[in-house]
Amino acid sequence: MKFKAIPMVAVAASMILLTGCTQASAPAEPSGAAPVVSENDFALPDAKPAGFKNGLKIALVRQSGVGDYFEQWGGGFTKQINAAGGAVELFDARGDNGKQVTQFTEAINSKPDAIVVDHGLADSLNPKIDEAIEAGIPVVVYDVAIANQQALYISQDDESLAGKILDQIKADNADGGNIAYVNVSGIAPLDTRDGVYKTFLADNPTYKEVAHFGKYSESAAADTATEGAAALSSAPETTIVFAAYDELAKGALIALRQNNMLDKVNVYGVDISTADIGLMTEEGSPWRATAATDPANVGAIVARAAVAAGAGVDMPSKMAIPAALITQQLLRDKNVTNMDELRAALPELSTPGILGASWLPEINIG
Repeated sequence: MKFKAIPMVAVAASMILLTGCTQASAPAEPSGAAPVVSENDFALPDAKPAGFKNGLKIALVRQSGVGDYFEQWGGGFTKQINAAGGAVELFDARGDNGKQVTQFTEAINSKPDAIVVDHGLADSLNPKIDEAIEAGIPVVVYDVAIANQQALYISQDDESLAGKILDQIKADNADGGNIAYVNVSGIAPLDTRDGVYKTFLADNPTYKEVAHFGKYSESAAADTATEGAAALSSAPETTIVFAAYDELAKGALIALRQNNMLDKVNVYGVDISTADIGLMTEEGSPWRATAATDPANVGAIVARAAVAAGAGVDMPSKMAIPAALITQQLLRDKNVTNMDELRAALPELSTPGILGASWLPEINIG
């Protein structure tokens, strides 16, 4: 198996990308932007590869966190691996970087057909990725900044995501506003979004940052709420909250409620889940829009990449997964209350053609 580059493709104006939050001390992904792919832009070979077999063992080395994003992602991943006749060997460090390194060693020693890395600290994981590749094990990496271009790097277009959300902020708040910015530094995709945000502020002087808070932890929403309550009490002039992912948005909502500011502020975030949908659509909610993929669909895409890599298929060296802009108005207009209803309302969230093949069974994401 080897990885190869594929051409950059156009992405529709209505599509954006998101990431679940990842720990990474600095961006170190392979040079050049990841090609943004949409339905059928990259399909696997029609012919079943010689290396494909029932019983492929895929090791998943991950750092899951609080929130149902990770549960949905893992569910889609496991369902797709099982549908392909494979099995998942799970190693989940749950926020413990040292444990993840130890588990990665265990994964390598188990001699799987492929290893998937889902979230984690780049400085810790890059040496283990090198070690796995040197041992002849294909590695697929999701949402971790990496250096080894022999691994398949799956990411999201965080510049596009941030730009689309900021465009929505401008559309909803045409006269400008005072922004409470909720983000965490040192996390690769969030750092990329931060760069877009800073450019936005420089280019749009009618928008001013008046508060900045956010905490990435096992209790991100609660910890962010604690920081946010203090920050917002010192910035009562806030009219806009821009949160870099949904746990931060949840924390901001709690902080706004504690400061009796829910009716004075518009909130914008990233990610989607049934819980998020409930928060966006409840009466009086200030959460106006979010940028999201379907996490279960993303997990299934990564699973197909792992199966193909384990079967010896030539793959792109990096790719990014498209997603949708989801507004509060859309959810209310279509009476969406959960992820299954959202999938029905926005069928473009399901992308079986990305790394799809006749020999790789499609699954029902819902």
